[in-house]
Amino acid sequence: MEEGTTGIDWSGLSLPFDVGDLITSGNGLLGMIGGFVLVALAFIFVPKVITLIRQSFSAARGK
Repeated sequence: MEEGTTGIDWSGLSLPFDVGDLITSGNGLLGMIGGFVLVALAFIFVPKVITLIRQSFSAARGK
C-alpha cells in the first residue's frame, strides 16, 4: 500500500448521478426555498440599512 492511501479500492465505485444532476438538484432546491432565503436576508440587512440612513441624516443635520 502506498503512503497517503486509505487502503480502500475506489476504482469500481459508480454513482447513480453525475455532477450535472447534482447542480440541477441544487438549483431546484434553491428555487423552491429562494423566497425564504431572501426574507431571512432582509431580516438581517434591513435594520442595518435603516440605522445607516438614520445616522447619515442625523450627521447631516448636526453640521
